[in-house]
Amino acid sequence: MTSKQIRNPEATREALLEAAEAVFLEKGFGNTSLSDIARRADITKSLIHHYFNSKEGLWQEIKTRRFMVYADRQLEIIQDAEPSVELLRASLVFYFDFLKRNPQIVRILAWIFLENDNYDCMQKDKELIDIGLQKVKQAQAAGEIRDDVDARFLLFVFIGLCQHWFQDKEHFIADFGTDGLPEKLDDGYLEAIIKIFFEGILPRKR
Repeated sequence: MTSKQIRNPEATREALLEAAEAVFLEKGFGNTSLSDIARRADITKSLIHHYFNSKEGLWQEIKTRRFMVYADRQLEIIQDAEPSVELLRASLVFYFDFLKRNPQIVRILAWIFLENDNYDCMQKDKELIDIGLQKVKQAQAAGEIRDDVDARFLLFVFIGLCQHWFQDKEHFIADFGTDGLPEKLDDGYLEAIIKIFFEGILPRKR
């Protein structure tokens, strides 16, 4: 560990989080040891205990900080906005772009919901879902969005269309190929799901 890190606890803590996140995502929580993390961060194991008490505490902090960045920004977008189809579209694009720019969050999200043990993340997710549902229902009542589909299904499909792409994009490429698709595959998929989600799959009237 450098003398600069010793003099700067925040920099040391951040370096530790970055190193631990990389190791956890490479090896999984169960296969990661504190020694692995200490070597990657170039610190002593005692410092991990000093900042986070345990491996479990460190993992909880990593999940929380990554998820909160997304959740807080998405709440800013939807909380005070008027309910409309355009708000739903803007939220979908933001979520997709966030996952695209932060590929590590896709795996972290999977762990959050598989483990179901991070109170802060689960509470924030519930808050986000509740506000999103309220906006969808208000848009349905105003005639902005079709009201013959339950708002819960609409929102769940919205989330799944984005998450599934980044979880299984390599499977798509292997199984379907990319011939004839846009060079920027993510952008092509985003354009497709916007059309499907907001317009459906029936042929458009000419």
